[in-house]
Amino acid sequence: MSDYVSLNGQIVPYEHARIAPFDSGFLHGIGLFETMRAKAGRVELLDKHLARLQASSLELQLSVEPSAEAISASISELLEANNLSDARIRLTVSHGDMTAADPDQTDPPHTVLLSAAQFTAYPPQFYEQGITVEISNFYQNPDSPLCGHKSISYMDRMFVLRSAQKTGAAEAIWFTAGEKWLAEGCISNVFLVNKVGELCTPPLRMPGKPHLRLVLPGIMRQLVIDTARQRQLKVEEKMLRVEDLLLASEIFITNSIMGITPVVRVERHPVGNEKPGSVTQMLRTAMAQV
Repeated sequence: MSDYVSLNGQIVPYEHARIAPFDSGFLHGIGLFETMRAKAGRVELLDKHLARLQASSLELQLSVEPSAEAISASISELLEANNLSDARIRLTVSHGDMTAADPDQTDPPHTVLLSAAQFTAYPPQFYEQGITVEISNFYQNPDSPLCGHKSISYMDRMFVLRSAQKTGAAEAIWFTAGEKWLAEGCISNVFLVNKVGELCTPPLRMPGKPHLRLVLPGIMRQLVIDTARQRQLKVEEKMLRVEDLLLASEIFITNSIMGITPVVRVERHPVGNEKPGSVTQMLRTAMAQV
């Protein structure tokens, strides 16, 4: 745990940081977050993380106020205060203390919290041997206004993830109800390589219903797509079912902290030869050079 956090632009000892008891994030889960990686004191893809936060803020009518410049400056101050250069950073923005709202304004002042901790990598065997994933017993709901956003209302994902981890799985994969389309993991986006060598991943939005999000627009997800296309891989963003997952020659999951993590088993079903596949390994190598 770091010694200091940044709360509303001020560096304070973490034990002195105080959130208002009527903060809407605390009471109602109204807020957004981003988890980022800093290397050598520099946050990777910070502009993309903040752009996603701002886009979700506008769509969910949260009107997030902090500028990219202010957040960047606060992160630099926070890393320096904690003497960190290789770190995991969490930015949390809530809708603020409802009791502090100006009667002449719609919104109260927002709560902006930055925390940082020494980066701890996932176990090496995750990448060398691959992981097992479960199929979630619960369903993705594209009709929810929170679907596809990094909302701090995250209890459902954490509940399912912890349940999966108790069985020895590292992640759980969500499908939609009804049609049962492949969506995403609790904390990751999902990719597969099909039998003809195409790299496939679910689209961001439901076909024919552009107002409905299907998955989170992962920062690492887009970087993988761009990198794959630069290397002449055919990439398809398309609707997929459990059969596509089970027939895949390779599967991997992505997020900004874990990078690309190979999946070698879906519950007891082997993926390929139960070893990280060649496309997965090629993309991991390519991403390390980005």
